[in-house]
Amino acid sequence: MKKFLIKISYLVLPIYLLMLGLVAYVTFYVSPRADTGDLGNLALIPFGTEYIQAIGEKEMKDTLFTKVNHTEELRNIHVDVLTVGDSFSQQGSAGYQNYMPGEGLTVANCRRSLYENPMQYASNILDWGVIDSTNTSVLVVEVAERDFALSVDRFNESKVEVPEPMAAVDNEERNPNKWSLLRARDYVLYRLAGRSPVYEVDLNRDFFSSREPRKLYFYDCDIKNGVTIDEAVVPKMKKVYDLLTQKANERGIKLLMMMAVDKYDLYQDYIVDNPYPPKRVNEDVRQILGDIPEVMLCKDCLLPLIERGEKDVFLFDNTHWSYKGSEAVGKELSRRVKQMINRKENNNNISFNSII
Repeated sequence: MKKFLIKISYLVLPIYLLMLGLVAYVTFYVSPRADTGDLGNLALIPFGTEYIQAIGEKEMKDTLFTKVNHTEELRNIHVDVLTVGDSFSQQGSAGYQNYMPGEGLTVANCRRSLYENPMQYASNILDWGVIDSTNTSVLVVEVAERDFALSVDRFNESKVEVPEPMAAVDNEERNPNKWSLLRARDYVLYRLAGRSPVYEVDLNRDFFSSREPRKLYFYDCDIKNGVTIDEAVVPKMKKVYDLLTQKANERGIKLLMMMAVDKYDLYQDYIVDNPYPPKRVNEDVRQILGDIPEVMLCKDCLLPLIERGEKDVFLFDNTHWSYKGSEAVGKELSRRVKQMINRKENNNNISFNSII
């Protein structure tokens, strides 16, 4: 028996040491260098820290808008603009909302943990009556391009919910325990089996100030979630937009729907020998909802930056735009919001004058 165990150990011990070494490598080398951007963290790509540190030095330091941590807090806000959105609306001091106070607007943003679907939550807070014209003038509903049709499809206009009770604010979720065999397994699958959730392509000129200025890394769902709007979703998309607009109007609020452009979509025309299909979601949404000020397609204000060769409009190691993208979006959004507020005030004055 002893000889048998010794022979087995000759086989098991090397495998164990190999696994231990792999886990240690992923834990102590790969993970720290992959934590700077969500793409690196998602696919365990060790981008390093130099790029994000350099970008971070140029970002705004103070948060100039109000963060709403609980639905009940909405009853007490008094701002020009309330934003409800996904991760593109949760970038803190580097986010587009932080550039709006400089344009003369007060802004509040709802914390992402309050909801799964921004469209559904916008509908809920209007139904609950926690917001109306006394605490905000414009409600901005932001959804990323890759999730736009999905958010519409999952919207339930007959869904009745109760606002969640006040509770302590949890800390944002962090990567708990990086000493993980599963993460080491993922690393092997991504590198050797071609199953990475992050795609990599070459660009035809320098678009990033990183060590790989002509590389584009993007989330596979930019492609997998659809490159066009399915015809089956079209009627509901118009219906959901009209319903949210109607509910907002009943509360004396103007609605602005904003779609954050996907990284792949924005850079697709500059990919060398692009192996992926062209994405037309922006063009489809414009056709469905109309080319109107109340529907803001962020591609429209970011593409001109790309066309003139501006670097780092999106972050090299991230699915989100940089402070440059945030500034461009924030200023264009502010312009539209101020126009909507002015139109609303003019209409109110006309209505008042007609009464007297």
